[in-house]
Amino acid sequence: MAKVMAGAEPFRYQGNHIGCLLLHGFTGTPQEMHRLGQFLHGCGFTVLGVLLAGHGTDPHELNRTVWRDWYGSAYEGWRTLSASCSRVFAIGQSLGGSLSLHLAAHVPLSGVVTTAAPLILERRLLWLARALRPVLPYRKKGPSNIHDPTALAARVAYKQTPTRSSEQALLFFHHLYDDLPEVRVPALLFHSRHDLTVHPSMMLRIHARLGSSEKEMVWLENSGHIVTEDYDRELVYTRIRAFIEQHT
Repeated sequence: MAKVMAGAEPFRYQGNHIGCLLLHGFTGTPQEMHRLGQFLHGCGFTVLGVLLAGHGTDPHELNRTVWRDWYGSAYEGWRTLSASCSRVFAIGQSLGGSLSLHLAAHVPLSGVVTTAAPLILERRLLWLARALRPVLPYRKKGPSNIHDPTALAARVAYKQTPTRSSEQALLFFHHLYDDLPEVRVPALLFHSRHDLTVHPSMMLRIHARLGSSEKEMVWLENSGHIVTEDYDRELVYTRIRAFIEQHT
């Protein structure tokens, strides 16, 4: 396996019997969840920030994975936390949020939190990814959609996206769509109205499909896509803490 990028390392903070599983986004790293993890540990919780398979090393590593590998990383993180925690909450940014929802459909969680989670179902994008894969195996990424310049400068993520991995993500979202009615735990959803990476309508799509009887949407006004690191982060952190305390 390739060497992990500086700042992309997984992390764990031991606290009480309440576990917080933090999952980062597509082509991102645990760095985008680290500040949230420190906050939650400061609240007394046990925190595990997972590095998803194929991430945090080299885009070629990501190109070798499929979406079930990413879910496998999330599942192993849940197993690790469950060994020492009586309650576990899955909290994910972007793709990590979608993986958290998939996890909630298949394992016992106390709650699930998503920030800017995608549920992209347009099949034309899947066909496009398949058509581009042989001729454009990697696509250069532009600047991350973060309004806070300090957070943007500190970001640790890939600068290229494997087209095959984009196809895998789109396949995963179609699979997740069928699983969402099986999510029955309390759910807290965040999305910025100014997200240029994942359209804000995705939160409405997910909320409508969830099987949870208790589900809440929170709109953010001052952030881009990486809301765990952007200007609304303190609001996000405190709402997550209140959500966890409410359900423990």
